[in-house]
Formats: sequence, structure tokens, C-alpha cells
Amino acid sequence: APRVSVGSLLEVGLLHVGQVLYFRGDRRQGARLRADGHLLLEGFEGSIHQAGRHLMGGSPCNGWDHWYYEADGGVLHPIEGLREQFRGFGHPAG
Repeated sequence: APRVSVGSLLEVGLLHVGQVLYFRGDRRQGARLRADGHLLLEGFEGSIHQAGRHLMGGSPCNGWDHWYYEADGGVLHPIEGLREQFRGFGHPAG
């Protein structure tokens, strides 16, 4: 499948600057989304993968599966679904 960046999701409005993403769907482990697509949490800044690895004590982390966004109604969903939605739009990889 084509590669998709978090920045691409920001560009098309599927995610928003300043939005909080939740690690493993845990509302106590939130990180704020920056304009460059990185996450900012507890003084740490990095990609969805780097931030996940930081929270997992250095273990490998596929951020697409571990970070969740809040949808309408307050339900949390993995951002992987937004990546698939973006691919479904027929957008070029970003």
C-alpha cells in the first residue's frame, strides 16, 4: 500500500493541528498534534512511531495502530482508519 504521512492527514482535514491523540486509546496518555505531523507529550516530541516507542520504554511501535483520535460522540478510533480513508480518496502518498 502507498505510504501516507500524518502530515497528509492534516492537509486534507482528517486530523487537525492541536488535536489530542491518545496512546492505545487511553485518555490519560494524550499527545498534542503539531503542524509538522509530530506529537508533543510530556516534553517529548517525535513522530507517531517515536512517541509510541518513547511511551513503551524503547520497544518498537507502529504508531498507526497505537494512536487513537476522538470521533464525533467521543468514541476513540485508531488513526489507522484515517490512513485507510485517505488512501480510499485516491490521494497520492505523502
